[in-house]
Amino acid sequence: MRERECRSGLLFALALAFAIQFAMGTGLFWRASAEGFSESISGATGWGTTTINVYREDMSLIGQIGATEPFQILGRYNDSLLQVEYNGMIGYADKNNILINLPDVEPGIIYNLTNATGSVFTATTERGTANLKLDLFGTQLYYNGSAADYYDKNAYADTAGSRAGRIWNEKLGRYEFAVPILFTAAEKISAARELAAADGYDFKIYDAYRPNVATQLMNTSFNSLYGQYGGALKLGGYDTGFFVATALSAHNIGCAIDVTMVIGDEEANMPTKMHVLSGDAALLNYSSSGRMAHELSGRPYSYYSDNFAGTMTEDARRLCWYMIQVGMTGLGSEWWHFQDQTGYSYNSGFYSNLATWYPCRLYDVANASGASDVVTTRAEAVYQLWAAEGFPAASGDLPFTDVTEYDYYYNAVRWAVSEGLISGSSASTFSPDDAITRAGFLDMFYRDNGSPAEYAVGAPTFEDVSANAWYYRAVQWAAKRGITSEASGTFRPTGVLTQRQLHEFLVRASQSGMRLSANYL
Repeated sequence: MRERECRSGLLFALALAFAIQFAMGTGLFWRASAEGFSESISGATGWGTTTINVYREDMSLIGQIGATEPFQILGRYNDSLLQVEYNGMIGYADKNNILINLPDVEPGIIYNLTNATGSVFTATTERGTANLKLDLFGTQLYYNGSAADYYDKNAYADTAGSRAGRIWNEKLGRYEFAVPILFTAAEKISAARELAAADGYDFKIYDAYRPNVATQLMNTSFNSLYGQYGGALKLGGYDTGFFVATALSAHNIGCAIDVTMVIGDEEANMPTKMHVLSGDAALLNYSSSGRMAHELSGRPYSYYSDNFAGTMTEDARRLCWYMIQVGMTGLGSEWWHFQDQTGYSYNSGFYSNLATWYPCRLYDVANASGASDVVTTRAEAVYQLWAAEGFPAASGDLPFTDVTEYDYYYNAVRWAVSEGLISGSSASTFSPDDAITRAGFLDMFYRDNGSPAEYAVGAPTFEDVSANAWYYRAVQWAAKRGITSEASGTFRPTGVLTQRQLHEFLVRASQSGMRLSANYL
């Protein structure tokens, strides 16, 4: 049920006014729904763009929460304050400097944050598309420098394992992306989504908060590409700064999203694929509106519609209409980028606190009671262990034909293979989508912890794990460290590992004193 703070009579009046204004085409800035979300904010994770002051009801200061530290949002206090909890401290904080985890309040949106571990952007040229690959945990951005590699190599190919960068979300009871967005922007996104839903659409978000270090890497690579292929890039009259920020991006302070729409299981018909840095992706005509986002802030929808680029589709026009009506601002060079300009003005001075903050920890994720019983694949298991280790640097080439640099688990597999934690299913394949067994994961975890031999002594802990089994030492180690405990006396080593069990193993390991990265727990 959607939270509401407006009286029904007011809602009816606003709805009527909205219908009249829409029929007249005047582009009314409708914000009536922006106070509500699909789910309650109670229990949602919040973060501060800067150090957050926490107040009592009389507005005397209780304490502070450091920037990027996760805390729990308990509810609304009034139009400007949220009730929050942090390490037992409960009080009130200004919502203007708070980011909320968007899936906590809009779990129905589809999230596919391709920048979670690495993202392929493309730049359209006269001869095809050149790739720019972003990888925050290993390889920096690069551009394709030879004619042979100049065309798009399945940059948008889907992978069967699509949980890239997802971490356990206690509020939702599932693995999901952490998607920080300013609270004020989240309100507007929720309202825009409601408008879209009335027409049979839903939202799919590809990016929200993005660290400034990623922006700098993108800028360097895009300008290198431009320097090499300059005249061939189809920028449509925009300069490179319209596609990749030169210094501060609205993404860096969590007030922007890259969004498209879906109808059923299909993405809507948009001018280009997501993240094509090209004049083909322009929202507006450069000749009439070559402006930065702040110069478009407050413009009525009629201004946008009068100046739409010739490539804009009907679905893209609808997306723009939904976003503009609730007070979001479009970016002239990209049909997918919309931002909360008010939130930007409040927080642009604080972005340095978020400059390298990635990935983001959620509030209270240590309870695995609701974890999914969905089977864990080999790729997912390797990725989750890599995350638990803090995304260590990956090295070496892979011989596997079924793992490419476009897969979210690419660097995780490189790391695990180079460290001798896991091998391929054959000399040339990894089989990333195959299920991993309970024994297989514990063997990988055991190797990651140095394969201590002393845990092999003593009688077998489980009746179905014999002393001559290849996984015997790993299971004995896990049992003696308290990582696994089975009341039945059987371990079921060849049983498939579920998401619930993987999460429980890692949480138990942390509770036993093993150091796991705060990025995971």
